[in-house]
Amino acid sequence: MSESKLQFRVGLFVIFAAVVTGTMIFKFSDMESLWRPTYELAIHFDSAPGVHVSTPVRRNGISIGEVSGIVFDDRHGGVTVVVRIDETVHLRANTQPQLIRSLLGDASIEFTPGHASKPLAAGARLEGASAVDPMQIVSHLDQEMSRTLTAFRQTSDEWRRVGGNLNSLLDTNRGNLNQVVERAAESLHQFTLTMQDANRMVAAANKIVADPQNQANLRKTLAALPKMAEETRQTIAAVKLAVQSADRNLKNLNDVTGPLAKRSQSIVVKLDGTLGNLESFSKQLDDFARLAAGKNGSLRQFTSDPELYRNLNRSAASLAVLLKNIEPVIHDLRVFSDKVARHPELIGVSGALKGSSGLKDPPPQQPVRQTRRPGFRRN
Repeated sequence: MSESKLQFRVGLFVIFAAVVTGTMIFKFSDMESLWRPTYELAIHFDSAPGVHVSTPVRRNGISIGEVSGIVFDDRHGGVTVVVRIDETVHLRANTQPQLIRSLLGDASIEFTPGHASKPLAAGARLEGASAVDPMQIVSHLDQEMSRTLTAFRQTSDEWRRVGGNLNSLLDTNRGNLNQVVERAAESLHQFTLTMQDANRMVAAANKIVADPQNQANLRKTLAALPKMAEETRQTIAAVKLAVQSADRNLKNLNDVTGPLAKRSQSIVVKLDGTLGNLESFSKQLDDFARLAAGKNGSLRQFTSDPELYRNLNRSAASLAVLLKNIEPVIHDLRVFSDKVARHPELIGVSGALKGSSGLKDPPPQQPVRQTRRPGFRRN
């Protein structure tokens, strides 16, 4: 094979590989978005932490564009974020953009669906809602707890002063004693009236007790009193044991909750992240279940259409037969590649004209030089 032919084949192979590589890059990458028509919108935020160029823009969790620029708004304050939206996506006039920020700092802009019939015009300016920092919420909660504890402390001090004033009043006879005496007399009068009512009730009770039937019932009640007293004693003992057990449980609970209180901030942060991931996973699982169980979903079609299962079974059988038939072809390709590796000239024109056995040629033999031995004469 001449060197010019070899260079031509190598160049042809390089061009073919470059074409295939470019085709695969264009097919499997998102380069086609460069030619996709878009329109721009301006969104004003008081603050936009985590937003940068190419930050995703979504509606109902589906990407509809990205951020193309960020500028400071010296006139209104804050920042103005310019976003590019796919031309096929039509937003409503009353849609509301909101900045979403995760615990890891990743940000995205989420549009609400909106309910207006009028579409949003290209180049419109919207007011966006800034994201709330989760760590700021935890900080506010800590401040609220501090204020609550301060209020409890102040209330305790007030009650302490009230108790001190009451003790001072009782010890030093301060206050209006006449009013106290009058109120005591009135209370005694009320107590006298109450005792009179009680006497009348006792008289009525005596009449009731004089009834033989009531006396029999009373005797039964008195006979049951020792048993009731024993059950009451047992109940009190059980309650005492329960109180002791509750005291031990509260002590154990205090030992358990002590370390948790020290790590409450980190636990809240991790719990918030876990709940966010769980919500995202639940949403994705819901979307997958809705797609799979839909009327035209693959799972619904597979379970309801027996013809689909039979076609899949026939396809699997045909694939097994195809794999079995392709084994001789692979063997022939292996033999052919081995022959080409041994004799690469078979690929050229000379290889087509000149046959070969496919075996390596033996190395050329060197001519044997004859030497004359001493004492031997050749006739």
